[in-house]
Amino acid sequence: MLSSVSFAQYDKLERVMECIKAKDVNCAKNAVDSAFMSAEVRKDAQAWYYRAFVYFELAKKEKFNYYSAYRDTSLNSIRISNSLKPEPPVKDATNQILKKHSETYYNMCIKLLYDSLNYDRSQAAYKKYKEYYAAVDSTVDFKAKDIEYYSGVGSHFADLFNNNNAKGEFGEAGKLALMKVLELDPKNVSATFNLGIIYYNQGVNLINSMDLDTPLDKLEVIQDNSTKLFKQSLPFMSKVYQLDPKNQKALESLRQIYQALNDTEKSLEFNKKLEDAKKGN
Repeated sequence: MLSSVSFAQYDKLERVMECIKAKDVNCAKNAVDSAFMSAEVRKDAQAWYYRAFVYFELAKKEKFNYYSAYRDTSLNSIRISNSLKPEPPVKDATNQILKKHSETYYNMCIKLLYDSLNYDRSQAAYKKYKEYYAAVDSTVDFKAKDIEYYSGVGSHFADLFNNNNAKGEFGEAGKLALMKVLELDPKNVSATFNLGIIYYNQGVNLINSMDLDTPLDKLEVIQDNSTKLFKQSLPFMSKVYQLDPKNQKALESLRQIYQALNDTEKSLEFNKKLEDAKKGN
């Protein structure tokens, strides 16, 4: 690729490429920073591409840190390069870096979720992934990726809540994510099942909060609220059963839900269906 800058400044950019070829990113940084002291260089789209590339390589060292000055510098360099209406080879190369940044943000959103439980920052990283990917490919449809991401979020928080019902915030985060999945994919069995489980366990959690010292009026409120939660769980589990009649987890859950609702007939009915499913009938 040819540059529009003068020979004197072009020599400086050649030094950047020499450092890159030698895989010496610190050398490349010093060279590109020196080149950008020139106002002439700052008007050249290809020069901004070099800067974007060098700072992208530097950002790799910071791995999945959400805040990265190197990454921000690379992204800003891409923005400026594209604003200068570069030739197609330069624009394509610059957009390849932008796509790699978007992929970094996707990996980051997963790591922030599972390793640090930082859901807010995970969502922010996922939003950046979509923003930068769409800047490269404006025709992309994120539906499948949204289902994948929010299914992962919902399942993760559902598991955390089911393992520790005292963490009510996990249950609520799980429900919100799973609802997003069902908005996109109403027949998603996993999301439907996990929603049913969260509501059921929230009801159980209320029941378990009662003890011998609980005032009678408070007992009635707890019982009413737990019943509401069991009833909220029911349509989700019923839907899983409709979609997958041999799903043993759904059959077991329906047996327990009806038992919690004091519907002995229905509880026995699903107990029989569960036993039949275990026998392969």
